[in-house]
Amino acid sequence: MEGIVDRFEEDKVVLEIEEGTLIFDRTLFPEGIKEGDMVKYIDNKFIVKEKETEERKQYIDNLFNSLIDDKK
Repeated sequence: MEGIVDRFEEDKVVLEIEEGTLIFDRTLFPEGIKEGDMVKYIDNKFIVKEKETEERKQYIDNLFNSLIDDKK
């Protein structure tokens, strides 16, 4: 299972997946997890997909910048 960290609710993590959202216990995630991190469930825990997270961030930044440039 793969998803994107949507938000935190107390000791839970809300994960956005293709079919919607799921809520998981925070203990299944590594320290330092952030909203927007892409994660994958492996060996009974979630790991951050560093490369995919960075690529997604760059894509979103580029979209945002193109919107700003279009308004100039």
